[in-house]
Amino acid sequence: MMESLELILKEDLPGSLEEIAEVIGREGALQLVHACGGTRIFVPRKLRVQHKLVTLLGFEQARKLSSHFGGETLTVVRAAELLRRRRNREIIRRYDAGDGVRQLARENALTERQIYAILSTSM
Repeated sequence: MMESLELILKEDLPGSLEEIAEVIGREGALQLVHACGGTRIFVPRKLRVQHKLVTLLGFEQARKLSSHFGGETLTVVRAAELLRRRRNREIIRRYDAGDGVRQLARENALTERQIYAILSTSM
């Protein structure tokens, strides 16, 4: 499930991810986290169409990354806390919109008790 990007606040982004997001946007930065989080990736100075970054981000976004970070190896953070806060905000938003606890638990691979705990933090 890909939650709304509006639920990610600028202050939620770890420093290194914030710099990447300034270059390719929050959506592109989160795509990198989902695909490469917890690893290092080399950003070539010269991109080829078949490069992993082009496949992942699209040519234009990969080109921006290359022009800013070309020749560098980036450590892509796992951003587990960011993703957890993002998921929790989405759960609260969807509950407020009428989705049931059981449905939210199933869709997020959580227990109903965990959903109630998340909802209790918003009150």
